[in-house]
Amino acid sequence: MIYLTVKEVAALKGCSERSVQSSVSNGTINAEIDITQNKRKKFIIPITELSTQEQLKYYKSHSLELPEELLAERKSKAHHPHKEFEEFTAEQRDEIAEWIRIIKAWDEYCAKSKLQKIPATDKFVQLQKIANPELNISKGILYRKKAALKADDLAGLIDNRGSWKKGTSSIPDVVWECFLSFYLDEAQHPIKACYEYTEMWLKAEAPQYLPLPSYASFYRKVQTAIPKPLEVMGRQGIKAFRDRCAPYIRRTYEGMLSNEWWIADNHTFDVQTKGENGKLHRLYLTAFFDARSGIFTGCYVTDAPSSQATLIALRKGILKYGIPQNIYVDNGREFLTFDVGGLGHRQKKSTKDKFTPPPVFERLGIKMTNAIVRNAKAKIIERRFRDVKDRLSRLFPTYTGGNVVERPERLKQIVKNSDNIPTDYEFTQAVEDILTYYMNEKPYSGAVSSDNGKTRIQVYKENLHEKRTASELDLNLMLMRSTRSQKVGRRGVHLTIAGQKIDYYNDELILNHLGESVYCRYDPEDISTVRIYDLEDNYIMTAPVDNDAVLTYGSSKEAVGQALRKVNSLEKLTKQELKATAITSLGKKTALELVLAAAQENKANAEEFNPKVISVHRADEEHAKMQKAVGQNNIVKIDKAKMIKNIEQREE
Repeated sequence: MIYLTVKEVAALKGCSERSVQSSVSNGTINAEIDITQNKRKKFIIPITELSTQEQLKYYKSHSLELPEELLAERKSKAHHPHKEFEEFTAEQRDEIAEWIRIIKAWDEYCAKSKLQKIPATDKFVQLQKIANPELNISKGILYRKKAALKADDLAGLIDNRGSWKKGTSSIPDVVWECFLSFYLDEAQHPIKACYEYTEMWLKAEAPQYLPLPSYASFYRKVQTAIPKPLEVMGRQGIKAFRDRCAPYIRRTYEGMLSNEWWIADNHTFDVQTKGENGKLHRLYLTAFFDARSGIFTGCYVTDAPSSQATLIALRKGILKYGIPQNIYVDNGREFLTFDVGGLGHRQKKSTKDKFTPPPVFERLGIKMTNAIVRNAKAKIIERRFRDVKDRLSRLFPTYTGGNVVERPERLKQIVKNSDNIPTDYEFTQAVEDILTYYMNEKPYSGAVSSDNGKTRIQVYKENLHEKRTASELDLNLMLMRSTRSQKVGRRGVHLTIAGQKIDYYNDELILNHLGESVYCRYDPEDISTVRIYDLEDNYIMTAPVDNDAVLTYGSSKEAVGQALRKVNSLEKLTKQELKATAITSLGKKTALELVLAAAQENKANAEEFNPKVISVHRADEEHAKMQKAVGQNNIVKIDKAKMIKNIEQREE
């Protein structure tokens, strides 16, 4: 134990010697009496009576090695800031409670004792050593613990001796790496065998690391230092890792709300339909599915999955069911598009710091999560697509099956008679009604057993606590596509459609913003104007297309006019073509007719959703500006891919 004079203590504390003497007299500082050579009495103070900072200052000034207890306390304070009682482990909480009890008993003992505080404290410490022989206690420790409690430093009540050693190991890194090379093997060698193999290798290659630490050291480190996923992958293989450790979409559905998670994907129908040109093909379904209830929310039938098809399906779902909080999708380009969901892991390092406009999902306040690549189990919507195949596709006479083995023999005969082949319009209408008013009305079969016996739509309604909505004007604006950043040139800004550069220009844009970096939002079904924004996403203006500039690229005036006009929706165009087409009767009641009849009955009896909260989601612009820019209540009609395809065909 190191003892200091009153003068030394005063220097460390930065106070007068009289102040230190006064603290000794009133018992604040515990001191002992020493007899000098001149037989004079003087106070000597144990260094443990000083604060940790003062002790560290003394050891540093005298170039002395720090004692283990002080080193542990310093490390504890450096790595463990102020913590609440609940943040400590159960063992630590017991230790804290024990010291609080001891300090309280000490105060009561001194108050009741007839002795002065210093001798009373000495006697209390002796009594505690007898009553609790395993307790590390002294006068210095007692004063430090009381000071920590007074400062609300609960960590100071814990014995941290040896804690700084936790997590360290006597096994050298090279030796441990060698051991792991044997242990993390699909042969699943026992720990004892890996220990022996390590010793054999070191004898031949690195004898300087011998002798090895004990087998017990390796055994303990195996139990604590190897992450479980790493052990499973190394010893049992990648499949076991994916089955047991890899994250997937299974969640605690009991606490999940409707519209909290929508899952999206594309599905190829196993049905042949007849297109506008009379050719047979198979259509695709882009669908959103509510994870809590199992209902299909947004669905769109298309001849080619695309980012625009994704937005159309999402728009349909939002208009009927509200805006979801989260969307879970795979890694397809129809989702990982820079202006739809963002590029995600497809983002190149060279473009990470470049400006990109806020994607549609972000503008809608939707968080996008991507599935792990090649982890189909994570996407439960694929299991719902199995229902689509079994309960929808099989209803149609031109059902093809998923492969050659499943293909019905009757298919060859059916496709020879065009009257038996459903048109794209007929098929699309049937799909939307069956998904919404038949499959969504089927019994719930999800993970929440208490909901068994209810219909899926009933489960959805019961768990819809908040419905986030948006007006059609807001929704049209938020669902607009975006360009990458570009500089305003002498011809204004531009879109590139089917390889053609279409300019958008007005005098105000050139006068006030020439040379500035901007980006554009546009409606793929109405490219007669674009909305221009700065790189901080502030709206600047709406610019019209420069038709004269478009004509110089060789397109006919009629072709350009057709590309720039607002066209009718795919449904309306198809209806006009079908007015002169007779729909063939299917004769007797087929399974398709029965399902459609049930869907129509459910549709007639459908009720409105009544969530507890309805919140209106608005675009980040003034409503007046939106009305002026967006105009009438347009809905998205056909996808961009369809429009581009038509332009390319006209150029040919």
